[in-house]
Amino acid sequence: MKKFKDWAFQWMQVITLIILAIIPLIFDFASIIRSIFEEKTVDFDTVKYYWLMKLGNGVIGIALMLVFLFTILRVYNNKKLLNKGQLYHDHFYIGYLFCAKVLGYKKCSLVRVPIPMQVKLIIRDTFDEYDYGEDIDYKNFENENITVEGPVGDYTSTINLVLSDTYPITRGMLPASTSNLSTVWVLRDNKENATRVYSSKFYEEVRNIVQKLPSNVYRINLYSTLNPKHCWWITRNVFKQGGRSNIRALTVFPQPYKNGNWNFSEVGALVFDEK
Repeated sequence: MKKFKDWAFQWMQVITLIILAIIPLIFDFASIIRSIFEEKTVDFDTVKYYWLMKLGNGVIGIALMLVFLFTILRVYNNKKLLNKGQLYHDHFYIGYLFCAKVLGYKKCSLVRVPIPMQVKLIIRDTFDEYDYGEDIDYKNFENENITVEGPVGDYTSTINLVLSDTYPITRGMLPASTSNLSTVWVLRDNKENATRVYSSKFYEEVRNIVQKLPSNVYRINLYSTLNPKHCWWITRNVFKQGGRSNIRALTVFPQPYKNGNWNFSEVGALVFDEK
């Protein structure tokens, strides 16, 4: 119900399209058009309606739906921002894809979107433009303490990359399923102004770490508490390399609130796997 309420306007658009598709079946538009042509000859201007009549009510419904979609709905959505309001925008990727490719939304807000979905949307260019918080006054931190901790010894081919940003991540939050892997920690000094901060040093540290990973590392498990602006910058400029990096696979682990804690899930969301 929360998901439906969050995207109530988008659901109404879908319902409208469905209604337009079935109205000709209910009211038998083909018979109505046929009765018109009993008193009128077919000419250049009316031949399209004649062929719609011949093809039947199903085709008439689809045609009516497509006309409304492409001449009204997509034109209206083209300048609208998807994901408004204070609800958590936790939706399936296919829903975002439908909004972008069918309903015609060009711009999507990343605020209050789960981090795995933020990364997936950015990596896959689902929308033309992303908003990481137009109403958020991000403070720019250029020099702050960034702690980097790496594994001792050789790296495993798959590593855990922990990006502690808006609030701290502790070792106990990571799942046991990946505890045998090499882990790299990047931690901001987020004692003050943790959430509404853009730290260029934090971003640069993450980029340098990923670029300098040993050649045997080709998969990353990402555990993070990134704010939307950091997520956009890091995903776009660090992970989205279009085959120009050793990293062939990225899995982002969600952090659901369960049983009074924010532990990361045992299973992550695979964002890309180039194999």
